[in-house]
Amino acid sequence: MVWFVLFACTVFGIYFWREYRVQQQDLQSASSPLRTGERYIGQVLTLTDGLQDGTGHVKLGNRRWALRGPSVPAGARVRVTGVDGTVLIVDRLPG
Repeated sequence: MVWFVLFACTVFGIYFWREYRVQQQDLQSASSPLRTGERYIGQVLTLTDGLQDGTGHVKLGNRRWALRGPSVPAGARVRVTGVDGTVLIVDRLPG
């Protein structure tokens, strides 16, 4: 009986450890649904509305993203440099 309990605990432990590892790998993957904004890092955007007081919005794909960065006029080109939750962080490109 002791051997059966020990075996069952080992099997359950290995199963849950494996599930934990798969979940951690999913969270670290760039294609994870929780990290969708990171695919836009490095992309250059032309703003239609501009950023006023350091905030604005842009439509990428089928989603509207909030932007944060320096105040820039409409038509300015910016590069996505980071992501903070659901907010894309941008910097103005020279020229």
